[in-house]
Amino acid sequence: MLNNYLIFYIVFVGFFGLLIVLWLRKNINRTEYRRKKRITKLKNSESAKTETPFDKPILEAKETAVESIEHRFSIIRKVTLFLIVTVWFIAIIFPFLNNIPATFVSILVASSGIILGIASRPIIENMISGIVISFSHPVRIGDTVIIDDNYGNIEDITITHTIVKIWNWRRYIIPNSRMLSKEIINCTINDSYQWTHVEFYVSYDSDVKKVKAISIQTASKSKYFANYEEPRFWVMGMEEKGYRCWIAAWADSPVDAWELGNEIRTELIQRFNSNGIKTHKIETHVDIAQGKPPLNTISKGLS
Repeated sequence: MLNNYLIFYIVFVGFFGLLIVLWLRKNINRTEYRRKKRITKLKNSESAKTETPFDKPILEAKETAVESIEHRFSIIRKVTLFLIVTVWFIAIIFPFLNNIPATFVSILVASSGIILGIASRPIIENMISGIVISFSHPVRIGDTVIIDDNYGNIEDITITHTIVKIWNWRRYIIPNSRMLSKEIINCTINDSYQWTHVEFYVSYDSDVKKVKAISIQTASKSKYFANYEEPRFWVMGMEEKGYRCWIAAWADSPVDAWELGNEIRTELIQRFNSNGIKTHKIETHVDIAQGKPPLNTISKGLS
């Protein structure tokens, strides 16, 4: 009777393990297909417009991204298969553990755990995190993001780390274990539309209605303005030396939002000067060298 029980147990575990392998393989292949399909449909994978030193940079970026996805999911398949086979093997030999001396099993498990824990902890931690990122949706290759005040695109997600190509083409490399715990602003997770706003100050002796009219007209005439609705103007505060104002308008993508903000700031400087509208200067520090660009909210002082 014991032999029949063991045979039934081994057959059941073997069949159940095979089903799990097939199910995981199907889901891994489906996730890989979706990732590659999304990459091929991306219209742009840059965070700011630039003339690159490469020919056909978007096409090359897409091809590199697809190759990276294939490589990453190839590793995921191997790692997943190894883990399943290991658990599968342990489950099959579990009934026979009584025939092995308990002391030997304890020493083997303890020594293996210590060796793996000391030597492989960072690698295993990052690999598991990479698998989680690959199957979840916090970030994907091609997404425009802001991470640790760095604005750029997710260029690659490897099995151990994530590469962010910052707007100035520097690479910000983050271990996947840390990536999971970071707070990320993802500008394109659901769509690419951006409600862009520029902040500026004008003195109290300025005509607010005139400032509003100039601001709305400036945003409306930009070629990067997406005309879903008229630009909006707000007085956001009455500060010690003047009004704090916002002008906001739609853009179709983060790239267009970057350029829209730049055009609005540039044009406002010129039009305020020509119309005698006084502004006041607020001291700010923008660390371009560290990859922290003047995003569309930074415009505190047009004079």
